Amino acid sequence: MIKRIKGKTKKVLAAVLAATMMLSMSGCSSFDEFYHETILGETHSKDSDSSKKDDKKDKKKDKEKDTEDVDYASEENEDFEAFLMEYFEDTVTEDTITYNDYIYDESSYGIPKPAEATWGDAVMDEAAIEREKKEDEEFYDKLMEFEDAELTEDERFTFECLKTDAEISLHYYDNVYLRGAFSPMSGWQESLPTLFTEYRFDDKGDVEDYLTLMNQTKDVMAEMLKFEKVRSEKGYFMKDSSADEVIEQCDEFLNNKGEFVISDFDEKIDAMDFLTDEEKESFKEQQKKAVEEVIIPVYEDIKATIEELKGTGTNDKGICYYDGGKEYYEDYIFPMYSGSAKTVEEEIEVIDDRYDELMMQLYSIYSSNPDAYEDFAERGDEIYSVYNDMEPSELVDMFQEKYMDDYPLEGKIPYEIDFLSDSISKIKKTTLAYYVTNPADEPDHNVIKVNSQYHDGLFNTLAHEGCPGHMFQFWYFRNTNPNPGRILESNKGYVEGWAVYAAYDVGLKCDFEGKEDNAKVFVQLEKLNSEIGYLAQERVDLGVNYEGWDLDEVKEYLAKVGIDESVAQEIMDSSIADPGVYLSYTVGYYEIEELREWAEEELGSDFDAKEFHKAILDAGPCQFGMLRKKVEKYVEENE
Repeated sequence: MIKRIKGKTKKVLAAVLAATMMLSMSGCSSFDEFYHETILGETHSKDSDSSKKDDKKDKKKDKEKDTEDVDYASEENEDFEAFLMEYFEDTVTEDTITYNDYIYDESSYGIPKPAEATWGDAVMDEAAIEREKKEDEEFYDKLMEFEDAELTEDERFTFECLKTDAEISLHYYDNVYLRGAFSPMSGWQESLPTLFTEYRFDDKGDVEDYLTLMNQTKDVMAEMLKFEKVRSEKGYFMKDSSADEVIEQCDEFLNNKGEFVISDFDEKIDAMDFLTDEEKESFKEQQKKAVEEVIIPVYEDIKATIEELKGTGTNDKGICYYDGGKEYYEDYIFPMYSGSAKTVEEEIEVIDDRYDELMMQLYSIYSSNPDAYEDFAERGDEIYSVYNDMEPSELVDMFQEKYMDDYPLEGKIPYEIDFLSDSISKIKKTTLAYYVTNPADEPDHNVIKVNSQYHDGLFNTLAHEGCPGHMFQFWYFRNTNPNPGRILESNKGYVEGWAVYAAYDVGLKCDFEGKEDNAKVFVQLEKLNSEIGYLAQERVDLGVNYEGWDLDEVKEYLAKVGIDESVAQEIMDSSIADPGVYLSYTVGYYEIEELREWAEEELGSDFDAKEFHKAILDAGPCQFGMLRKKVEKYVEENE
């Protein structure tokens, strides 16, 4: 999902341009020296350059592929396969919403829908948390019984993926109160409208289940609000600015009186040829009543509770200021969102080094083509204007037809575009568009939701959400007939990292339909500008939540990277309210980029982008330590 920072950040290029013009007056022999001495105030020398290069060589040596031979079974392990299917069935039948998300046709896996529509166990008291923790520990123990079993290569990969995920997930219980149920970007008040408007209706039973679930919402949210009250009592409630944002989101829903949920449902019901006219009218009346008597009171309850608890938070800084918060960030939040096997300190070093590299790339472009650079700095916001008037479907079709030569796509992916209503667009005002993940057994059921309030960012957004981004990656992996144990995995770093990587790839190939003389330079600068934006958001997240940055330190950092400090409070608040959210985009992208650079270096002229992408996509969502094994195999087979 693409998020937009409400306060628009200034182009970093203007700041870099000003810096380059000072270069000749600085007495520095290079921009790298100027950047470190004049901008960062560091002492920089040739010796440190040499040391830095040696460090990079050492890191590359450390990451050489593991040549240890592994013996794989030639036949599937029946016990392990049964364990995986049991895991898959238990998960998708735990609640009706999950079943609806993953299963399109009951006969696909032979797993019937839950007999009664249910949200699952929503209780969040200490006994329930302990019970859930015990269940997760028992799953891990059962999984580890296969550690020394004879498994096929695919089964061993699945085992290692599940093992890594389970070990990370168990750290959630280190302190469950560090994560709330109503954060601005991912809380229930934000996701409920999406849950209702995206519930899939394949038959009459789905409509009946939907209405049952809607009528259960008040009881479920009551449990979530109890949890928030306990968090408040323990000193973990959100800061006031986050509470204000949640209250504002509730007001948006209440002011609309749920009309967008009602109208969305009515439109879907009218299109259902498996219902009689009488059934359609009855369902419409039932849903309208549920919205008025259940959902609206739910939002009133959320708003009232958040207002009541506002001011009880004990920390208005990063999660590291809570007892055990720094360790929680490192052991749970960072690996869960990023998918990286690196430590937080290692990632900070990667990000800081990457920024230096980006600055050097900007200077290189400026040195070789200053006119195009200055032109972009002046009108960079307009470079994709040639595409702004295109319909979203036209853009997605263009991507599939024009930019997929380096990807394993045959034919065309079926999909549909749905526009968010005006009301839900306001609730999701930071969202430009998002891809609705297709069912596991129906890869061709693809929907991209678009926020009609935005037009100027759709080129990059739809490359990210559509092709070769999310829609393509999920469509492709679903069509590989993956092991049931892998279907449930949706590693955030892999998923978002791929979409960022793919969108950059499309952007670098864009020729603006021949209407831009400086197209090549413009697409390079657009990528660098976007990357610096992602990088800054991630670095602030790491700084605020792991290193303990305050607002002055955030402003100082943003000033260094050329971003207006007026957005410092907003970026900081977002990092505090939803720690780790930005890691998926930046860390995920850099991990994939790092794998590509390594593969290109190893294979030289034998490197093939299409085959590399196939190796990444065949692996499916997983931690990057596991993904590297798949890329190593690709390299080994093509050396």
